[in-house]
Amino acid sequence: MTSKPAAKPKRGKGAGRPRGSNREATLARILPAARHLFASNGYTQTTFKEVGKAVGLSHAALYSYFPSKAELYLATTEHAQSILRPLYLAAIEQSDSFKERMAQILLDSARAHDEDSSITGFLATIPIEIQRHPEIAKLLLGRQNSTFELLASVFEEAQKNGEIRSMASPEDLVIAIMGAATGIALLQYGMQRSSLVDSIKVLIELIEAPLFQARNCVGTDR
Repeated sequence: MTSKPAAKPKRGKGAGRPRGSNREATLARILPAARHLFASNGYTQTTFKEVGKAVGLSHAALYSYFPSKAELYLATTEHAQSILRPLYLAAIEQSDSFKERMAQILLDSARAHDEDSSITGFLATIPIEIQRHPEIAKLLLGRQNSTFELLASVFEEAQKNGEIRSMASPEDLVIAIMGAATGIALLQYGMQRSSLVDSIKVLIELIEAPLFQARNCVGTDR
């Protein structure tokens, strides 16, 4: 009596594909598309239908990833920040002084903007959208911002080491420096200029040295 050959194992749908890879690949298309639309049209004018169309998904299919537009906005925010954070970490690890770290962080941010200006266009409008839309404020306000905290720790360390003289809080220093850079980037974004790097180099010069030299008062009555 011959034995039956062993049954071949059944291959399920998508067998051989790493678990979750399809979802991750789809999110990798959704979030940049959403960022571009939020940056160009704002939160109110951006719809699920437009985002879905941009990545070849139906309105209903997009809802299977995000239960609301506010949740999509939150995910888009975290994704945009995740693009910049590794750049900041590398600048911190590879630079020996606060001066070098800050310059590298600003220049890397500018290069990221030049590669995809929607990053700045989106992130810069978050404070405005929070004020306009309570559903966004509910999700974002009070949420830990690891990128902001990372930068604040860099300023705090520089104060302790005597590398900067300002006694302002690390949080205020981050807001002042990065806010200035973001404002320049947003102006560049609106003017549709091709490169942000040269403008940021000017900002670095202003940070590192006084913009105005003291007037020579020799020979005056003052």
